[in-house]
Amino acid sequence: MLGSYKNFPENVHGVTSFGYQDSTKDVQKAIFSAFHRLNNEVCDLGDITPFMIQKCEVGFEFGVAEDVDFNFLDQKEVEECLKFVEENELRKLDFYFVVRYHHVKENGKRVPLRFDYHMLRFFFQESRLEMRIRHEKGSQRVTPDDLTTFITEKINTELIQRQMLPLLSGAFEKKSIN
Repeated sequence: MLGSYKNFPENVHGVTSFGYQDSTKDVQKAIFSAFHRLNNEVCDLGDITPFMIQKCEVGFEFGVAEDVDFNFLDQKEVEECLKFVEENELRKLDFYFVVRYHHVKENGKRVPLRFDYHMLRFFFQESRLEMRIRHEKGSQRVTPDDLTTFITEKINTELIQRQMLPLLSGAFEKKSIN
């Protein structure tokens, strides 16, 4: 089923809860659009985490779950997801995403660094949203709480562009994995 990954890990690195006032379907559509937009952006590492001063570009690759696979959120996939959400209200949405890092040398040459791989799950319950993040592997240049804050800002930007209310943020709660 679209949006659900059968093997999502029980142990996560962090959980954040939100309130929202618009329809669940509209929030889900905004999430898909925000992630598609992020797939096409390059950011400065300093925009994501204030603790890194290294000159580094950051890119993303988001994929939405479908049973035991993930589909890259290109234009075609996003259109299919938006149509699916219009017809079905989902209780959860699972994503796999890669955070790609490139050091930019003085001559402009981009040198790839170790990437980070994460899983993200959204649970939807009557005007409440819980976001769970798990770092799968990589150097973890960006902490899960900084990454969650950045993702939330991107989702809120999309919601505001759609003339909707932003997510009402709760605190990030770190979880330890056994």
